[in-house]
Amino acid sequence: MRISKQCAIAALALAAAGATASAQTVFFTSGVRPGGFNGGEFISNTSSHGTFRSFCLETNENITLSTNVTYSYEIVTTGAVNGGNGGGNPDPVSSASAWIFVQWITGAIANNITNAEDVQRAIWSIENESAGTLSPAANALVATATGLYPNTADNAITSGNFPNIRVLNPFRMINGVREDYQSQIILIPLPTASGMALAGLALVGGIRRRK
Repeated sequence: MRISKQCAIAALALAAAGATASAQTVFFTSGVRPGGFNGGEFISNTSSHGTFRSFCLETNENITLSTNVTYSYEIVTTGAVNGGNGGGNPDPVSSASAWIFVQWITGAIANNITNAEDVQRAIWSIENESAGTLSPAANALVATATGLYPNTADNAITSGNFPNIRVLNPFRMINGVREDYQSQIILIPLPTASGMALAGLALVGGIRRRK
């Protein structure tokens, strides 16, 4: 099953952040997704970092949903590789997109099929991808997120707003040439106190209170 590169953001796994190794593999399966829709929640099943709930960040690349189709991957703080229609290489994840994703992961946004599409389209819209027509609920998500985090060109991770957000970039080496596939937004777990200092992480960003 081919999925056009249109997804949104992700979840918990036993992982340290930022590893890159071609020996690591990932395959993708469906999470909460509307039928016939190219986005929604995906499950990123990695060989070295556990399982993540994820959404796509780009709309111009593909992944195949199958336990039999694997990719190499890297987990990075810099952003999506070859960042889709919105541009940038890497293309950082906006804090506004990260906020929406965290609301989904924590259950502040109910995890149902209708909301999965709204979350996906809202993230695409913020990331300057091909979001299609947004429902009133998706428009409201965009308005709330960009009200809290108006600089949509920032990096959710390095800004300190959402230090536990990461991007999972799947790729393959084909005849010595790297081919990139649909980047996924994920959320890594909180480490121990000592691990937190080592990894340079803080608590997952939530709703930033405006003064």
